[in-house]
This record gives sequence, structure tokens and C-alpha cells, in this order.
Amino acid sequence: MIRPFDYTNLVLGGGAAIIGLTILKLAFNSLKPALYSRNLWAAISLILILLFTSGHMFNHIRRVPYVANNGKGGVSYIAGGFSNQYGMETQIVAVVCMFCPCTVR
Repeated sequence: MIRPFDYTNLVLGGGAAIIGLTILKLAFNSLKPALYSRNLWAAISLILILLFTSGHMFNHIRRVPYVANNGKGGVSYIAGGFSNQYGMETQIVAVVCMFCPCTVR
């Protein structure tokens, strides 16, 4: 038995697209300074570069723990070994890269 085509999703999706485009067209003059701002795009780019080079995507894909105990009642922030990493290491590396005086600005 073949089910008939459901036009509800087609009509709702088309209506939502038209409404969304209308809102964007009306709000474009307000959003134009943000879209053409070099400083905003530079800040977004730097944040993304720091996240991706510090291993954030590795942590996200592998679902690594944020921190772990060190067996002596303390907390270990940096994992030993070559292919191990904790979530906290990502943030430590990002902060070190952000404030390192040797980077070109």
C-alpha cells in the first residue's frame, strides 16, 4: 500500500523559508555593520582557530574525560602519553596560545 504524499511539511517549510527571508531582508540594514565588520570576523576566526588547534574537536569526537584523578587523591589535568588527552588540556593550550608573547598580532 502506498501512502499519499503529505503536503503539510512542504507548505510549512516553504512558509517558514519565506518568512525567514522576509525577516532577513527587513533586518539587513541593522545587521550590515556586523556582517561587514573585519574585527568581528577576525575575533570569530581566532576563537575557532584556537579551539581547533588546541584539540577541542579531538575531545569532542573521542568523548574524553574533562579531568581524572591521579590515584593519590588529587586531580590530573594533563594526561600522560602521546595519544591521550583530557578536556582541560584543550583550554590550557588555548589560553597559553592566546597570551604567548611570541605570537604575531
